[in-house]
Amino acid sequence: MPSPRSPRSHCPICKGTRFDPKLGLTRSGESFEIVTCSDCGFIFVVDPEADTANHIDIEKIGWAFRPRHHQIRRLLLSHLAAGSRIIEIGCGRGEVGYLMRNDPVEYIGYEPARGLSDFGIRAGVPITQTTFEGNQRADALVIDNVLEHVAHPAEMLEIAAGALNPGGILIVITPNVNDIRALSPSWRKRHLWVPPDHINFFSAADIAAMFARAGMSPRRFKFAPLSLQDFKFYVRALAETAGLSIFGHNVYAVKGH
Repeated sequence: MPSPRSPRSHCPICKGTRFDPKLGLTRSGESFEIVTCSDCGFIFVVDPEADTANHIDIEKIGWAFRPRHHQIRRLLLSHLAAGSRIIEIGCGRGEVGYLMRNDPVEYIGYEPARGLSDFGIRAGVPITQTTFEGNQRADALVIDNVLEHVAHPAEMLEIAAGALNPGGILIVITPNVNDIRALSPSWRKRHLWVPPDHINFFSAADIAAMFARAGMSPRRFKFAPLSLQDFKFYVRALAETAGLSIFGHNVYAVKGH
């Protein structure tokens, strides 16, 4: 039986109502229409599934630590004082929280998807099983590979920015629609055009527009959170240092006082 859909009548970034067809495709027996906003150029799935959360069976998953989780931790610890509060929106299993369990900070994850959140809670990660509505303030907000999944990404970023204390840091990681690896058809099929999982496809200009709407200016990670063990990410850091966004978007912003 086809999954319920929640068509979008407005661009998730600029609220424009005029779209141009870009790509129609079928995945797992379901058809999706990807469009381009005629006003701002943002690319998104116009007819996503109503529920985009990944409700996976807890018994079928394990930890999924990635280098970016360690990079996020390093970046946070370089900016935060002891006792600072960190909120992660859409934390999944809570890998970042688990890595920071012995650090002198308070971590709180928000994850509405059962299974993923159940797994993290079982491992001792403090996770609230709801969406984050800006009801808590924090010294750091993390949105790691979440914006590409949600119906209202710009609003999510605004809520996160509004919950930051002055001087706080907002970290965002999300795929890049202009990733150089998308030159490979197999990479595009596996990592880029993948609804119903990914329903938003961000360019560097889209990321800048969302941060500007939230009153913040994003900076690229560059070499800031990398260790010697992260040598395979040096190419990304060099490109970012040169002002090029040719891999995933790895950005952060600090809230003014």
